[in-house]
Amino acid sequence: MSPLILFPDFAVIALGFALRRFWLPASAWATIEKLVYFVLFPCLLFYSIVHSEIDLGKAGVFGAGSAFVVLAATLLGAVAKPLSHMNRVDFASGLQTAYRFNSYIALALASRIDGAQGVAHIAILMAIAVPLCNVIAVGSMSKGKYHQIPLEILKNPLVISTLLGIGAKLLHLPVPAPVMETLSRLGQAAVALGLMAVGAGLLFSGLRGHWLISVWWLTLKLLVSPILALGYAYWAHLTIEETRMLVIFAALPSASSAYILAARMGGNAPLVACLISLSTVGAAFSLPLVFLLPIH
Repeated sequence: MSPLILFPDFAVIALGFALRRFWLPASAWATIEKLVYFVLFPCLLFYSIVHSEIDLGKAGVFGAGSAFVVLAATLLGAVAKPLSHMNRVDFASGLQTAYRFNSYIALALASRIDGAQGVAHIAILMAIAVPLCNVIAVGSMSKGKYHQIPLEILKNPLVISTLLGIGAKLLHLPVPAPVMETLSRLGQAAVALGLMAVGAGLLFSGLRGHWLISVWWLTLKLLVSPILALGYAYWAHLTIEETRMLVIFAALPSASSAYILAARMGGNAPLVACLISLSTVGAAFSLPLVFLLPIH
């Protein structure tokens, strides 16, 4: 598979950056992102899971791969604490960028590479990784408000739509064809708008002397994590399709939700915003390397 398959997706991200800079104001992008996050991507996830031919009863070992990648990146990122000279909350807010992943790019790439089957695979990984990432992030930055973690997870529309799709598929509930067609159309709109929203959110200032720890976190996110994922796939004897999706999942840039959480919980939000942007730009160069890995 040619690495050039990624070009259209990163071109759309670049278009979003240009539109934000030269035309549409920030308020417009805030509305677009809400539409994508709360409506369009949930429709894409539900449709893809129900429409796929994945045997969810045998997907446990595959899904656990996302937990392995997240936990490994968290631990490796945390050992560099002595290099950061940050307080606990600031460090934890930046550490998010080593293990969180951009769901918009994940679903867009999965859709382009393996269609609904690929999206369903990514949805399984996300169903495990999203709650885990939230538990780690909120737990490491909170000041005793651990009771809020389950509620935050249950309110996540991507988690809700994934669980609904899994439930409908496991119970073999029939979804009327007109409803599935409507969900498919909405899902198609989600990909382009989601990628443009990623581009619109890019910011490149805020490191302020944290170069050493930032380089470590970015290296973990973009280069080390995919190699760890490939090692897990070989150990677990995953299929080619599962291996490809797990490695792509591990190589994704950081998520904008890391910035939102850092801002809400008093962390170093400017640093996190810059790291998210650098990881997104860096992924344009590192993700093509995924296709050079021995996936078989």
